Amino acid sequence: MELFEAMETRVNVKVYDKRDVPEELIAQILHAGTLAASAGDIQPWEFIVVKDKKTKIDISVACLRQRHVEEAPLLIVVCANLEKVALKFGDRGKNLYAIQDTGASIQNMLLAAHDLGLGASWVHAFEEEGIKRILKIPDKLRPVGVLAIGFPLPYEKYYKTEVIPFENISWSEEYGKELEWFYKETWKNRFGIKKSIYQTVKEIQVPEIKKEENKEIQQTQESKVEKKQPFSEKIFNWIKKLSGRKT
Repeated sequence: MELFEAMETRVNVKVYDKRDVPEELIAQILHAGTLAASAGDIQPWEFIVVKDKKTKIDISVACLRQRHVEEAPLLIVVCANLEKVALKFGDRGKNLYAIQDTGASIQNMLLAAHDLGLGASWVHAFEEEGIKRILKIPDKLRPVGVLAIGFPLPYEKYYKTEVIPFENISWSEEYGKELEWFYKETWKNRFGIKKSIYQTVKEIQVPEIKKEENKEIQQTQESKVEKKQPFSEKIFNWIKKLSGRKT
């Protein structure tokens, strides 16, 4: 799946097929989580994989009794190692960087799950102390998110929340100043005028692609010309043939 396709088609999935998630797919999701950016490259994330039914019920209770947490075939509890970040960045690292980094890791995992044909939900609301107690998480770690993951049901309708257009929340140079370049005529797709911004970007890339294609065509034509017998040589051979000589 293309990156932008994955981002644009990913939805929050809270109803799952009963099938187990294969370990090979779990490994790929966890690996995706480790590829996120992190402050100072500290990589403070740690993951707890939960498939046990009883443990999932307990976690569901700690997640304010959200039913889909209990019903998901797989839970991944993502934690931030506060001690690890604080060693380099102090309180700011512990209170901010650790949360930013694990958030980036979680987003990677959500996209990876979607790309692998799975559905996932990022559970934000839960009792931290309850989760720590259930999973025996030490004080140096802070649970940041619970991912409920499973195969989506083919007949279930999953709706994507309408995205706030970026031009409504992005500013140029200073807060409140509109992105003037966005309002060029060819980019006003959301107002029904001409092409979309994505089509415009593709068209910007096309000349380079055509340039390469033209280069290949030219090389092919030159190659054919080289192999082609010169006209003067053809005439000479024809005359020799008429005179009965061998060419």
